[in-house]
Amino acid sequence: MAIMGGEERRVTSGGDTMEHSSRKEISPTQYKVIETVFMTAFGGVSGAVLGGIVGTVIMAPMARRYPRALAALRRTQYARSYALEGSAVLAAWFGIESIMRGIRDKDDLTSDMVSSSGGGLAYSFAMKGLKGQPAHALFNSAYYAAFSGTIETIKSRNTQDAFYTETRAMLSKLGLEEYEKNFKKGHLTDPTLPLLTDSVLQEVNIPPGPRLLILDHIQRYNKMVNRK
Repeated sequence: MAIMGGEERRVTSGGDTMEHSSRKEISPTQYKVIETVFMTAFGGVSGAVLGGIVGTVIMAPMARRYPRALAALRRTQYARSYALEGSAVLAAWFGIESIMRGIRDKDDLTSDMVSSSGGGLAYSFAMKGLKGQPAHALFNSAYYAAFSGTIETIKSRNTQDAFYTETRAMLSKLGLEEYEKNFKKGHLTDPTLPLLTDSVLQEVNIPPGPRLLILDHIQRYNKMVNRK
């Protein structure tokens, strides 16, 4: 038996060799744990850097300009305070997001709101400590979740609308804007326009008259493109 390059090499009685790798592969569970640890650490470091910048560049100058509204602390105190809060928020946010991705195997609105809610709780604990009022923690948790959910919804809607640019233009030209929701319900995006048939349009509950106008428009458009 000989060990070469990290592999165990065995010689059988017939002179043949069998190789068994001594290196263990990382299991999916171990990979998810490593990913979560890494994302939590990355979020903590990123949050500390961003928080420190906000405290130093924005909050400290504002405190000098508006002394009645903000505490007159030194620049380093603001940097330290916001670095701690930012680190806690992003560490919790990124860590929970990684856990949710491992459990649900997808990124969606639910996962985003849960992870941002955890970020809100972490912010409350970093700001008030364990002696902080539960109402403050719940408010921050709900606020972060609602804010993140709103942003994610707007982003998702804008992304979805990008697939209906030509469809929207066609329906507007034909005076059939009211049927845009039918196209979206049937997932009839811009790339599917040349493939539309009467039966497909009927399946998304578009009446006969509008169906004829849409199919005629598509037929004319395809002929014009083919001529070019």
